Formats: sequence, C-alpha cells, structure tokens
Amino acid sequence: MSERHVTFDMIVQAVGAVAGVSRHEIMAAGRTTDERAHLRFACWWLADKMTALGLTTIGRLSGDRDHSTIVHGLRRAEELRASSESFRLSTDALLGTLQALERAGLLRFAASIDPLAAARRVLSAPEREAVRVSIYEIVAMSRLIVEQADGEPSEPNQETEHAA
Repeated sequence: MSERHVTFDMIVQAVGAVAGVSRHEIMAAGRTTDERAHLRFACWWLADKMTALGLTTIGRLSGDRDHSTIVHGLRRAEELRASSESFRLSTDALLGTLQALERAGLLRFAASIDPLAAARRVLSAPEREAVRVSIYEIVAMSRLIVEQADGEPSEPNQETEHAA
C-alpha cells in the first residue's frame, strides 16, 4: 500500500468548504440537524476510504466520539449513498478531488507545512522573509488563525496520526 497523505483534518476542511460551514459546526457535540450529521457521515466515510485510521482514532478526532458512533455513521453514509443521489455525487466528487490532489503530491506538501514555524520565520526578519512566504504557508497560517478565532484546538499536525 502506498503511503497515505490525506489527513482527517484535510477531509473535514474539504467537506466544510463544499458545504460552507466550519469544522466546529460539522463536529459540534450533541444533537444537530440532519444536514450537519450528514456532513459528519461524509467525513467519516471519506476517512474510512482514504486514510489508514482506525475507527477509534476517527472518533477521537471527531470530538472524542465512541467508535460505535463512527460505525453507525459509516452505515448511515452507505445508506445515504444508496438513497440520496446528491449525497452520493457529493461524496464521489470529494473522494475524486482528494485522490487527484494526493496523486499530484499536493497534499503531502500541504500537510508538511508548520504554520507556526513559517510565522516565526517571517517575524524574525519581516523585510526579508515576508516576500518569501509561499501560498501554502499563507493558507496554513490563515487556517491556524481561523481555528484559534473559532476556539478550536490548534494542532497543526494532529493527524500525521498513525497513517501508514
């Protein structure tokens, strides 16, 4: 099996970007709308297809949910894929896009960026380093800022997690 570069966080961000909602809204604890639950199911289905993560790890990354919750969500995702054309098309499109980015090597590069290191480098010599910041570093730093503003835990490399 080839080395996997898609992380759970990348999947959640992709699903959130398509749906126009934040990670926090997708992974909010407690009872949520069917729409939010379906977004979680999509994340879990994609994680099951694209990562080597176990159900316990997916649950932990989903706000400390039990693995049985993830099993139920995967079953629901399969049911939705069978009964809802829009859910199937959306999850297929996300799967295809993430696979294409992975094949092109873009996800590995994006996952390897440390936004704090990039920001520290810029702050150490702004007149020299500010013009050397890549678009990937800008996105990583922006993501970190938004996560902090939303009150979400910031662990930039939290799911280099056991992917083999």
